[in-house]
Amino acid sequence: MGQTPDVHTLTAGGTATALEVYAARLEAVAAIYPQLPSILSDAFARPNGREVAVHPLRLLRGLLILFTAGTVALLLTKRVLAEPLRKLESEGGAPLLTGGLRFVLGLVPVGAFAVGVLVVYAIVRPSHPAAPAVLLAVLQAAMTVLLSDRLIRFLCAPGRTALRLIPLEDTDARALHRTGVITVTLAATVLGLVDLLLALGVAGNAIVAIGLPLSTVPFLYLLFRVWRGRTAVARAVAHPLGIEAKDHPTLGLWAVAASVYLVALWLVVAAAAVRLEPATGPRMLASLLVALAVPAIALMAQRPLARFYRGEETAAGKAAVARVMRALWSALFVVGVFATAAIWGFRVEQASGAIGIVLRLLFNVTVVLLLGYVAWTMVVRAIDRALEGARHDGVSSRGQRLATLLPLLRKFLQVVLVVILVMIVLSSLGIEIGPLLAGAGVVGIAIGLGAQSTIADILAGVFFLLEDAFHMGDYVEVGQLRGTVEGISLRSLKLRHHRGAVHTLPFGQIKALTNYSRDWALMRLEFRVPPETDMGLVKKLVKEVGKDLSADPEMGPSFIEPLKSQGVRRVEDDAAIIGVKFITKPNEQFVIRREAYHRLIRAFQDHGIHLVGRGVVVRVDDPEAANRIIGFAAAQAMNGSGKESGAAE
Repeated sequence: MGQTPDVHTLTAGGTATALEVYAARLEAVAAIYPQLPSILSDAFARPNGREVAVHPLRLLRGLLILFTAGTVALLLTKRVLAEPLRKLESEGGAPLLTGGLRFVLGLVPVGAFAVGVLVVYAIVRPSHPAAPAVLLAVLQAAMTVLLSDRLIRFLCAPGRTALRLIPLEDTDARALHRTGVITVTLAATVLGLVDLLLALGVAGNAIVAIGLPLSTVPFLYLLFRVWRGRTAVARAVAHPLGIEAKDHPTLGLWAVAASVYLVALWLVVAAAAVRLEPATGPRMLASLLVALAVPAIALMAQRPLARFYRGEETAAGKAAVARVMRALWSALFVVGVFATAAIWGFRVEQASGAIGIVLRLLFNVTVVLLLGYVAWTMVVRAIDRALEGARHDGVSSRGQRLATLLPLLRKFLQVVLVVILVMIVLSSLGIEIGPLLAGAGVVGIAIGLGAQSTIADILAGVFFLLEDAFHMGDYVEVGQLRGTVEGISLRSLKLRHHRGAVHTLPFGQIKALTNYSRDWALMRLEFRVPPETDMGLVKKLVKEVGKDLSADPEMGPSFIEPLKSQGVRRVEDDAAIIGVKFITKPNEQFVIRREAYHRLIRAFQDHGIHLVGRGVVVRVDDPEAANRIIGFAAAQAMNGSGKESGAAE
């Protein structure tokens, strides 16, 4: 075969020269088709131009013997492992762990296949020099198919819904498994045949003439499966997220994008084959695996998305779910395109010129924006769902903390996302971002010093909220100030005093905080009674009042411990101080204290127990003292009236 022009030898001739070279190469490949029968005949009659003949039927028979031996070893190993696999499934472990163990055990039969083929080959010991190359080509193709089958089974788990990592129905899971295995089988068969012909000495334009048409088979099959299953895939995407595929027609555009991707990929494969680039076949297989991995990863990501968006039955909720899925599919599509480009030797970070800058911007900014949007949406949804759950349970404290921290978190994430995007754009344009980061650090230090007190208030508030020091509605004490927590902002706390005044306290100035409304509240009451009071009667009355309060339908549920008499707490000159205590739920003690005072005082009065005041009491033993005091007061009053009348005259 004569020398043919190569695209890599192009000079500054531009696009026209490249087209001319490709046209010349295609003409050379087309001219080889009439010679293919003789080329193949010569390859079997005299492999590599110097070795003994290989009869096609004998070659086929030898390959069948090898495959039979490997298949027998595979089936025997699967039969031995059947019982451990059943026991593993019956234990009911985590789906991911159980599926992973099944995948590992499934690799054992694949290894047994390879061992069986190699053992029979070692026993037969074919003497032909091309036998090792033929064995390697065939074994690589078979192992590729078997390993791909195990991997796809691990993801789809056809027939085992509990172990399925991709949220699909049984029919769709079997279809996806079948599509993946057939696609890999077709591609591996083409590669195996090409490697076999290369081992026999067929090369150059003849290999391109044979491999190029055959390479269209897996692509055509994938295109057929894409358009036949476009509705099923759209339904599989929409169903777990609670949306209808017919309401979101953009979900069906995945088939158009996949078709464009596959056609472009085949053109790349064809161009590489025409250029006689090495490793074109393995690159084609890797590219097809990337094409299968993109929808698989997208479908696997649906499960966490479905959990996050479960219950979104409103029109706005369905629209949000559809936007997230479109962003996820778009990001994975862009990643798949650039991953395929990397397989074929194009590195976006190494591209130069205006086109390189545009491609870097397209890849970096698009992927960061799309994935950042998906992550941001999921974080916001998770926080909103926790807030809804807290409000539904009536736990206003948790909801208030989340409502306070959520704006801070949103602003922080927004700032981080914008900064990352700007830095990525500048880096993609070739601008050094190191000096910018240093300058931003200096500006940040200056701002931090200028707003030190404000930042201290914000940080102190964040830690107060994280430590759950108080809730909305709690009665707290900060220094000399007391009140009910009425408002929590980013940097301050608002306390409502019982007289109506509102105190605003910056978090940074709160050194210590006493919460009277946490978990339970102990209230102690004191009564001053005469020293001769019957303490047994007091204890009995306290117990009866405590029973009445505990039986009250409004106040009874608030008690943790009922009223209890503590007996005499101390003795003063003119009174004995008796104590009464009770324990209630937070914020309920004040109402109960008022009612307990009222009922106890009334009970004491009904039983002749009088409370002693704190004034001085003078005792006089003369029984006539009261009459004399009254007469003296009347005389003084009359004298005062007479003096006032004389002065008037």
